[in-house]
Amino acid sequence: MSNYSITALISIPQEAGYFFPDRHFQYICGNPLYKLMIDKLEAIPQIGKIIVNTDSGTIKTYQSRSGKVKVISVYKEEPQETELELTSDKVTTEMLKHVEGEHFLQLGPIFPFLKQDTIERAIENYDRYVINKEDRNHDSVFTIRALNRRYFDSDTDIIREDRPNTFLEDGILHLFNRTTFLANGNRKVGKKPDAYIVEEIENLAIDSEENYRIAIYIDEHRNLFRRIFGR
Repeated sequence: MSNYSITALISIPQEAGYFFPDRHFQYICGNPLYKLMIDKLEAIPQIGKIIVNTDSGTIKTYQSRSGKVKVISVYKEEPQETELELTSDKVTTEMLKHVEGEHFLQLGPIFPFLKQDTIERAIENYDRYVINKEDRNHDSVFTIRALNRRYFDSDTDIIREDRPNTFLEDGILHLFNRTTFLANGNRKVGKKPDAYIVEEIENLAIDSEENYRIAIYIDEHRNLFRRIFGR
């Protein structure tokens, strides 16, 4: 892998949205969700620094003990912005004003089953297809969810019978550099992005109390999901 360091960005507000505002402080997999997500980043060797944007005193106090983590407070999301997912590039823009470096990974803070291997493989794609001069044909990497469905119009007539794959941006992670972010009008997803597919369970977001209960069940019954979690 090329010799460069990645700075991780993650935004974790004290209150997030209308429907499950204290989601980041709910316990899952033995830890508060915010700690679980930051720990995922600390475990990645390619990540040299982690920048946490938060207005939470709890997170500021806890993370002050880690030399790899720097806590800032530069953008506070409004509840409607969180629910409509309007803040992603806004948060990035403000965080980059207070952060040095060229290469960044921004992580969504509500995906407890995202695997370290998934993050590392996405970084490998960034290194190969964005950084490496020999294979370079993309300017950024972002994760997607793949759906295989039949499509109907409003009159329930079948539009596509062949069940084509549909790809949805899932907001889990983005890999990008400062140069292309600014050149693309403060957008993480560039003009030639590489899309990286993430497993269904890894896409489970703690954005509602119902999803939180589902996540608790999955965590307590990992033996039923051996393909994802192993033995």
